[in-house]
This record gives sequence, structure tokens and C-alpha cells, in this order.
Amino acid sequence: MTAVSYATPPAPSETREARKRGAHDLDLIEQIDLTLDVLHGKWKVHLIFLMARGIHRHSRLLEKLPGISKKVMTDSLRAMESAGVVERRVFAEVSPRVEYSLTPLGWTMTEPLISLSEWGAAHGSDVAEARKDYVFETAA
Repeated sequence: MTAVSYATPPAPSETREARKRGAHDLDLIEQIDLTLDVLHGKWKVHLIFLMARGIHRHSRLLEKLPGISKKVMTDSLRAMESAGVVERRVFAEVSPRVEYSLTPLGWTMTEPLISLSEWGAAHGSDVAEARKDYVFETAA
């Protein structure tokens, strides 16, 4: 007859430590989700980039993003305004002028976006190569 060995349960202090780490990980994931929610949408990153480059007029933003509709752009700008990332200014002129700009909070988004751009430049070809070699298997 063979002996059966059972794993020793972790000490209570190890279990508490693991729970703390798990809770910390969940907090980090929640913070990432919050950030991605602010950027969620096809055009928000593009709009942040253009405003950081100094383009603020509604018509110029629309002109620089071929393929975006006026409604989608307005909705994206309003969503970012509600998140405190973008400021909207209306100028009382004969032909009303509206300009959008990044708030100080919005400017803090530019550094992580530059980091993502650098990652893409450094690893884009690796991703393309991996995707080329990847074969999707379908369930039969």
C-alpha cells in the first residue's frame, strides 16, 4: 500500500498575507479599469493627442480626424469633459466659437500615452509577427 501525502495547509499568517496581496491586486485592477474607462472609445486618445498639439477649435478637431462624425466627436468630448479631462469654452461672438482644451488633469494623461506610443514603436513588429504566426483554432 502506498502512502498518500497531503499538502500542508498554509500558516494563517501566510493566508492573511495572500489575501492582502489579492486585495491590493484588485485595487490596482480597479484603478486601471477607471483609467481605461476615461479613454474608452475609438477617438478619445486621438482627441487628447490633438489638444496636446494645440488644436482646440471644434471644427479643426473634426477636420483632423477623418472618419469621425460630428455627433461622435461631441459625445467623446463631453464624456471627457464630465471626467474632468477636457474643458469646453464658448466665446460670445457673432458666430459662436467653441474651443476645447486639456485640463491639468487631462495633461497628466499625455505622459502615459507617450509611454504607450514608445512601447508600440519598440514592440509593434513583435506583435505583428506573433499575430501572423498565430492560428485561431475553432471548436468543432
